[in-house]
Amino acid sequence: MATAATTTEDKKPARTATKATPAKTVAKSAAAKKPAANAGAAKTLKAKAASKPTSTKATASKVAKRATAKAGNKQSRDSSMTGKEHDDHVARVWELAERIGIAMFVTWDGAEQRARPLAATVEKEEGAVYFLTDVSGEKDDQIAEFPHVSVSFADHKKSKYVALSGKATILNDRAKIKDLWSPFAKAWWDSPEDPAIRVIKLVPADAELWDSPGRIVTTISMLAAAVTGRSPKIGENAKVTL
Repeated sequence: MATAATTTEDKKPARTATKATPAKTVAKSAAAKKPAANAGAAKTLKAKAASKPTSTKATASKVAKRATAKAGNKQSRDSSMTGKEHDDHVARVWELAERIGIAMFVTWDGAEQRARPLAATVEKEEGAVYFLTDVSGEKDDQIAEFPHVSVSFADHKKSKYVALSGKATILNDRAKIKDLWSPFAKAWWDSPEDPAIRVIKLVPADAELWDSPGRIVTTISMLAAAVTGRSPKIGENAKVTL
């Protein structure tokens, strides 16, 4: 019995030695492979570093093209204007709105925007635009609940456009109704004494202007741009505070 026990103990070290040998071999093999893997990673990093200048140049080129296009179309905001430029744009906004006369009047009903054409009376000295409306219309209730509205004037023949945005109010001013009465209003009401007539007063806070040299010049510019690949000079676009 003692001999059998001794024989079993003697065999254990031999088994342990046999297992340890593959482990050492694996460790040496892994260590030998590391330099190759590191070399591959280094090559990848070098390739990425080499490609960066090209990407930067491409981005710079795109930025330059955008800047050139904006300069050609004379896009501007209040922050980039001189005082004279701002005053000139404001004067042009009022001038075009008065000359065009008919505007798309846009309100919000709580879920959707609603638009309809209305005849406008522009009062530059007051800084206001007036419209006649009927008390039975939905826009009166929409303005009462959501007073911020937008108004757009468009002269398609001459490619000139003005958009105004501001606060509107509904007035039952009978004297003002008589003052605003026109042949256009006659198509909707018999006389200014009609009790259903109301006045919408819009005091715009800001405006956007698109002032092109005209349809013919704009068309020629666009055709030339298609041939040369350059941005067309289609006029001036300005956003101003009123």
